[in-house]
Amino acid sequence: MMQIGCCTPVPVDEKSREKVLQIREAGFDFVEYGVQACAALSPEQLEEAVRFTREEGLPCLAMNLFIPGNIPLVGPAADLGRARRFLDKAFPAASAFGAKTIVFGSGGARRTPPGFPREMAWIQLVGFLRLVETYCEDFDINIAIEPLSVVECNTLNTAMEGFWLAGETERPHIRLLVDYYHFLRNHEDPLDIVSVKRMLQHVHTANCIDRCLPREETREEQRGLFDMLKAAGYEGTVSIEGSAQSCFETEIRESGRILRELRGA
Repeated sequence: MMQIGCCTPVPVDEKSREKVLQIREAGFDFVEYGVQACAALSPEQLEEAVRFTREEGLPCLAMNLFIPGNIPLVGPAADLGRARRFLDKAFPAASAFGAKTIVFGSGGARRTPPGFPREMAWIQLVGFLRLVETYCEDFDINIAIEPLSVVECNTLNTAMEGFWLAGETERPHIRLLVDYYHFLRNHEDPLDIVSVKRMLQHVHTANCIDRCLPREETREEQRGLFDMLKAAGYEGTVSIEGSAQSCFETEIRESGRILRELRGA
């Protein structure tokens, strides 16, 4: 059965901890924190956040917000040395929380500079992911390549492109994420979700209209996602990556109910 989660800040203060508890009370199965925030914690902060997550919250099965935008991965300024130094901090932090998936969106880091050959950018991404694979092996974590809409990034936009990149990388821990918000914004074919099922590691969703938490008026939109995931035989993790319109506690309860109903339909 699919597990339903929600992206939320790392629980380092009263407000962020309360949000994790609200997600738990709304019936979700896991939370998803940001890699960059986790990597920036002091050892004491990391230990406390891990303790809270394990004892009071939900398991952290996935992490997003991977490579900072100021560490370029493509173009003439690409710097794998800086990337490696960040990975040296990021993977131990993710592993401390027990994360099994890290989402590779990082649009700022992978944006292709004007005039730079796209073929070369693709080769650089393959090289970066093969570097990341060495960390994945050590920490038993998978990378889920996240295609982003064309309005947010000019490199790697569709589920099929992500599928091809994962395949060309030829590494067992390099897999694919489908973000339904970006998927709809790109007007991709829903059947592509079935086509990429072999590589599908993780899924993000939010309302296409406003990138907010799913609600009753967007139920049918979300039904389209779950119908395709079921057609693909997908039984992995699905996270909401969206904001609340006004009251998070009320809206996350509604979202949790809707997604559980769609999962069980």
